[in-house]
Amino acid sequence: MRKLTTTALREKLPDWGVLMLESHHSPEFKMNWRTHTFLKIVFVLHGEGTFHFSDSALQFSAGDVVVVPPRTRNRIQDAPASAPSLYICCVATSLLKFDSLMLNRFGTVELRGEPQFANRIATLMRRMVHAQNRGGADRPISMVGSALRMLELILKRSRSASKTQTTHKSSPDRETVARYIKSLPSVFFEATTIDAAAASMRMSRRAFTKLFVEEACETWLHRIRRLAIEHSKTRLTETDMPVASIAFECGFNDLSTFYRQFKTQVGMPPLEFRKRKTSSLF
Repeated sequence: MRKLTTTALREKLPDWGVLMLESHHSPEFKMNWRTHTFLKIVFVLHGEGTFHFSDSALQFSAGDVVVVPPRTRNRIQDAPASAPSLYICCVATSLLKFDSLMLNRFGTVELRGEPQFANRIATLMRRMVHAQNRGGADRPISMVGSALRMLELILKRSRSASKTQTTHKSSPDRETVARYIKSLPSVFFEATTIDAAAASMRMSRRAFTKLFVEEACETWLHRIRRLAIEHSKTRLTETDMPVASIAFECGFNDLSTFYRQFKTQVGMPPLEFRKRKTSSLF
């Protein structure tokens, strides 16, 4: 059974300088303020909450990547009725001494869940988890290599996001769409059509679609379907509800569409996913 954590995990790095942690929060999770000497990268597998820093706060949800630089006071506060699961990669600053400016490029930043980027980060983190658990003589080089590759991807993504932010001037419509996107994890099941979403914000479909893609880095339908399937995975794992009921809860009126979307995103049918997940808990 997957172990749930009620407090932040201990972060003791090995000699080679890369540590992977899996933190599956219980409903009682609480984290005190802490400061660390290493670079910390957090990938949000599912759930939502807020990263608090001394002078700022970042809200996170599934697919987000949060960078916490060394010597940055931080703590996590879970959202109500949410129990996030996080992959955490801790990287010793000694591994980055080959570039004296490297650490200056990593500020406190949140990279929103653009699917392709999130999948690449998740893949590298899983690879490091497997290497860490497997052990063996090649564990250090495998974990260090994957960690450096991940940092490269994050730097590229950060530069891209920075250019996008300077290119797109803020506007009331853009701010409205940004707030709408932020609300989707808790209301995705209410979404009906993109036309209805645009109309609810008194925008044309064309303007809404353009702003949504610029802010979310994916289409409206892709975001809605992705959130729905992520929620269905949680329900399949944590409840014994019938698949039809879960599909309806996630906003699918057509069961065949749910099956098709689930298999496309997850790679297997819902019942097979449930069987594999539940059997791995025991």
